[in-house]
Amino acid sequence: MFINALRFAGPLFLIQIFDRVISSRSVETLIILTLAALLALVTGAALETVRRRMLSRWSVWIEHELTSQSVRAGLTAGVANPPLLASIEKVSSFVERGLASWLDVVWAPVFLLCTYLIHPVLGLVAFTGVVLLVCMSLLKEKLTQEPRQAHSEAARQAKEVLVSAERHKDIVGAFAMADAIAGRWTRNRLDGFLQRERLSARGTLLGLAIRALRRGLNIILLATGIWLFLNDLASLGGVFAARLIAGFGYRMVAGAVREIRGLHEARAGYFKIKAELTKPLDLEPSLLPGTPQGTLNLDQVTFKHAGSGTYVFRRLTFALAPGELLVIMGRAASGKTTLSRLLIGLLKPRTGQIRLGDMNITRLPDHIRAEVIGYLPQQVELFEGTVGENIARFQETSVDDVVSAAKIAGIHEVIVRLAQGYDTLLNDSVGLSGSERKRVALARALFRSPRLIVLDEPFANLDSSSRKALESAVGYMKSSGCSVVVTMSSRSTRLAGLVDRSLILGGRTPELADHTERSVRPIRPGKTELRSVK
Repeated sequence: MFINALRFAGPLFLIQIFDRVISSRSVETLIILTLAALLALVTGAALETVRRRMLSRWSVWIEHELTSQSVRAGLTAGVANPPLLASIEKVSSFVERGLASWLDVVWAPVFLLCTYLIHPVLGLVAFTGVVLLVCMSLLKEKLTQEPRQAHSEAARQAKEVLVSAERHKDIVGAFAMADAIAGRWTRNRLDGFLQRERLSARGTLLGLAIRALRRGLNIILLATGIWLFLNDLASLGGVFAARLIAGFGYRMVAGAVREIRGLHEARAGYFKIKAELTKPLDLEPSLLPGTPQGTLNLDQVTFKHAGSGTYVFRRLTFALAPGELLVIMGRAASGKTTLSRLLIGLLKPRTGQIRLGDMNITRLPDHIRAEVIGYLPQQVELFEGTVGENIARFQETSVDDVVSAAKIAGIHEVIVRLAQGYDTLLNDSVGLSGSERKRVALARALFRSPRLIVLDEPFANLDSSSRKALESAVGYMKSSGCSVVVTMSSRSTRLAGLVDRSLILGGRTPELADHTERSVRPIRPGKTELRSVK
């Protein structure tokens, strides 16, 4: 309110100068009016600075309060870039850059009314100019929307080409695909350049038209005012003041129209954020006594992927007590990885339950599930950070816990030989083989001795020393009371003498994989024969 009220200092100064000072020739009045106008100008600039700082801090506060919640929820759901994060960014960006224009535009009618009060004809000219400016600005927004979206999409596709090439750089080099990928990137970029040219052509033309319209309106307003002055219908000071006041109205409306797209995006983002934050919070379930030490039970578990007509499992039932080892075997795509993800709670069965003790695994809070269940995925990925941070899952912990997990996984001696030991940053220059990186991932799974360990194809692509280290780790975890689940693709003598239970997925024929009820049968220690029971 004060910022916009102080804008009237300039028009009032002009009225006083032309209508009073010139006729009275009072130097004292001129000095006082000049000092008052300068004071109003400095005060308005200071208040505008404060307002911009407030909006900037508000923008930072919005992102600080909401982005961590959004990212955490998105990563828990397996989404690297959650939609709510984009909504937060749009709201924050609008608050910092566009909100001031919309706070000011409500004053535009006040300035137009003041122009009308100086003379109705001047007010009519100013109002007509504002209507034309709004129409031209909306036309520009509409005509540039399609090429703007096409340009953004082309840029996104070109970026994805380079990201994919970076992720699979070994394949690009092995198959000499650099020229083909560069050509694909060039085509996407060329499409983006063409769309940008369309956007620039339309935007430049309409932008120049709007600028010419504003200048023309100023000329028409001034000419109309002078005509009124010559006919003794308005004072000279009032004419120049009306031109200045109308200019304030023009700029406010034009600034608001420029931010109309940001307003729409911020409004849509606000309602998404509001809908998410007003959802009732899930109460953390009560952890039943003895859950971490309980038996792993699969009770009539049935699962199929969304959109698939084929069941991966039907009424799968077995129990795995603490200290027992279950080996799951089956051909490719028989459901071994799916079962692994069900066991660690990443997937939910369509029917049936997977319980640890008397507690459904999917109801366990994330931090509890991470403590009691360790997981080694088939495709090992280590994060950017030190070796110790990767083993500790980027948690604050003692060095003893990290070293203990590394020793169980048989990777401690390799790590201490690195230049920085456990503080070595993992990147392409670190001399760790694929087998050694997999053992680092195994140490991450064994961190703080979880109650249940699920190893998905752990022997794939391992050298002989890593296989021995893995077998030793499995034996140690069994002896410490941990239940171990290992998936394999083929018959093997590995883990001989340690296996307590076995499960074959898929049966002998593909038909049996869809219609056979699977269960497990215990076998005598030392036997490696795996059985399928119909």
